[in-house]
Amino acid sequence: MVDELERRLLETIPTNMAARGLTTLDALIRPIRDLLSRQQFPEESLSDRQIEWLLKLLSSMDSDKDPAAARVGEREGRVASPLVERLSFAFNHGVGRSGHVTAPQPKAAGASLMQQLCNNVAVDAIRRLGLPNIRHGLVLPVSTGMCIALVFAALRRELGVRRVFYPRIDHKSPRRGLALAGVEVIEVPTILTGDAVRPNLDWLSTVLPERRDEAAVLATTTFFSPREPDPVKEIARLCSDLDTPLVINNAYGVQSPRIMAMIRSAVDAGRVDAVIQSSDKNFLAPVGGSILVSASRDIVEWTAATYAGRATAAPVVQTLAALLALGRSRYEQLRSEQAENRQLLETMLGEVADAVGQRLLSVFNPVSCAMTLDGLDARVIGARLYSARVTGPRAVEQGDQGSCIDGYPHSYVVMNAAIGSSREDVETAVAKLHKELSQMM
Repeated sequence: MVDELERRLLETIPTNMAARGLTTLDALIRPIRDLLSRQQFPEESLSDRQIEWLLKLLSSMDSDKDPAAARVGEREGRVASPLVERLSFAFNHGVGRSGHVTAPQPKAAGASLMQQLCNNVAVDAIRRLGLPNIRHGLVLPVSTGMCIALVFAALRRELGVRRVFYPRIDHKSPRRGLALAGVEVIEVPTILTGDAVRPNLDWLSTVLPERRDEAAVLATTTFFSPREPDPVKEIARLCSDLDTPLVINNAYGVQSPRIMAMIRSAVDAGRVDAVIQSSDKNFLAPVGGSILVSASRDIVEWTAATYAGRATAAPVVQTLAALLALGRSRYEQLRSEQAENRQLLETMLGEVADAVGQRLLSVFNPVSCAMTLDGLDARVIGARLYSARVTGPRAVEQGDQGSCIDGYPHSYVVMNAAIGSSREDVETAVAKLHKELSQMM
């Protein structure tokens, strides 16, 4: 098509003018051509114009864009208005087919290509950002909790998994995903080591061998302080010894090289069947997508064959657009900024804690940090921060749910310095916390 355009231009306008125009066009198209050829996470970000051009080109291949088609089926990509069509970038047929979420769709050649491109780019991104020892994966148009449900439903069907050992995390979404998969949840208790809450590996090492039949493990790398990441390397070794499937919920861990290094070591040292991460928390896309990766093609295929019906294309195309808008170079820059802001948050919270007679909690957590609120009403502080337009902190009263252990000895407030947060965000949030605490004392 480009060759034909070049020929027409050279026939229509002076050669020097045509050559200049083609140079500009090539600058637009070359990165797109390279992307379609390599299907890898680009080193440099693509412009909005390039991304839009690519997506329009792909969506134009679907049968609902054919002006001569006689569309008499019940599902023909019909939409109520141009606005509705733009909400999914005109991928109106969605992705996948009934019974397999990545199966090519006869009416949606462009959407099928878009989905394949997104899966390949996302897997390459995860590999280049810290997990070179995984090989397969896909982007699912569901949240992290729903992805957990699909993975364990697949493991139940294919491997007979009936019970899941789950180191305690006070978060509803994964538990509801496991309930949806129809498996029994066996909570692995946690222990308090200094300020840090950690899973009781001695308990798991004792009980799992006794009940390993039809069992699997769900480990977690990212949660709010004082919960630390699960020691996934040690769990992976145990699962390898016992031939027990292990799934890692790496919800927002891609942003942290340290967490990715932990998972990489786990894959090398033991058994890791699947790693699940959020599209929005890691790659700054709208909520609604998740990325499943695995060293096993079977796990990915089983999960893809568990999704019921066709799927909306919106979270998939949004994830693809976000990955292309970032590129590896920009993402590494954002990673560096995240680490700097996390250190800044720790320094500033420590200063506030000293000023108001509290202290920082000593916890390993690459994204969040916390300070005590002993003697203060944590619920009131949380409400006042919300009213002060500070979003994201968690204020937990001593004894309340949220610490991932019974009887945590402190009230506390947690703040995150996650990827995409700015230095100004951190400074403003901590300053407002200091103001609210000063007014309560």
